[in-house]
Amino acid sequence: MLSNSLRARLLLPVLALGLAAVIATAVALAFIEAGRVRSEAQASIDSQTTALQSLFGVTHSIMLDRVRSSMRLLRQEGDQQGAATPGQTITVGGREANDLVLGGKPQGNLFQMVDNVTSIMGGTATLFSATGEDFVRVSTNVKKDNGTRAVGTQLDPHGPVIGEIRQGRSFYGVVDILGSPYVTGYEPIYDHSNPKPIGIWYVGYKTDLEPLDKVISSSHVLDAGFVALLDSKGKLRFHSKTGATVDPTFMSKIVQDQPSDWTVEKHDVPDWGFTLVAAYPNSDINGVIVRQTLWIALLGLLICLLLLGLQYVLIQSRVLQPIQRLTEVADALSMGKLNNIIEEVKLKDEIGTLAKAIARLSNSVRLAMERLSKR
Repeated sequence: MLSNSLRARLLLPVLALGLAAVIATAVALAFIEAGRVRSEAQASIDSQTTALQSLFGVTHSIMLDRVRSSMRLLRQEGDQQGAATPGQTITVGGREANDLVLGGKPQGNLFQMVDNVTSIMGGTATLFSATGEDFVRVSTNVKKDNGTRAVGTQLDPHGPVIGEIRQGRSFYGVVDILGSPYVTGYEPIYDHSNPKPIGIWYVGYKTDLEPLDKVISSSHVLDAGFVALLDSKGKLRFHSKTGATVDPTFMSKIVQDQPSDWTVEKHDVPDWGFTLVAAYPNSDINGVIVRQTLWIALLGLLICLLLLGLQYVLIQSRVLQPIQRLTEVADALSMGKLNNIIEEVKLKDEIGTLAKAIARLSNSVRLAMERLSKR
């Protein structure tokens, strides 16, 4: 009973101190781990965004050079035809529009000029004619979804181009044409008697975003986070196809609603009108923190148990066993038994001092009894 009580008194403080140290360490490291995981997530977002922005920038620069070269060729073809003038009302693509005349030759529903340009430079080319407040395609090789030429369709009245043209300025940049992004060039066409544009020269290249799609498809953030690209109308164009979240409908909802349990970052893509989105659920960070904290706690508990076991062995061999032996000698002395010999004590602490004192007491009692027996 004595040894059990003393053992508990000696081990319980060690156990309590060890558990307190484990808990304090786990909590402290959990906060550190939270900051580290958030920093890594942000670094991943920054790295992927920077790489994609750079890829978009290079693509835009290369394609814009091609657009300017193609525009020069279209203008040269037009200059060879002669001066531009408004023409008669014609029917193009099922609607009425003013014809565009170059050097006295109507261009409506004729495609030789635009096809010549694109046969050399690739891409697409169009001649627009001003009809009221609209600009209508009267000659083009831009195709509709059904594969037919998009004659009779009009320039987007709410897009970025028409405002520049009405102010007499050219426009070079990315626009949405019939649902697809194009890197384009638009320049106004004038006649000598009208200060307003009577038409528009257009060239453009449908963007080949397959390399960008591959990069975005392989990108994600943490476990369930994603990277997505929205066009100028907010439509989800490309998105992550790896990681736990790959459903485009769910991604669109996260981007639109931006729920409080998600971190959503948006970055504009210069010159494109696109938006890069990187998002991840906060539970991803919490999950990493919980896993790391559990590992830390388990490791701490293991170390604590090892220290406790070592402490148990030391207490047993250095404290409890000597005390048990001294107790037996003291009990024997109290009953007049003098034949119990205390082995040589090597301890130099309080227990060693007590053992030596009991040994001297035992010897003194023995000598006293021997003297009494001789009388």
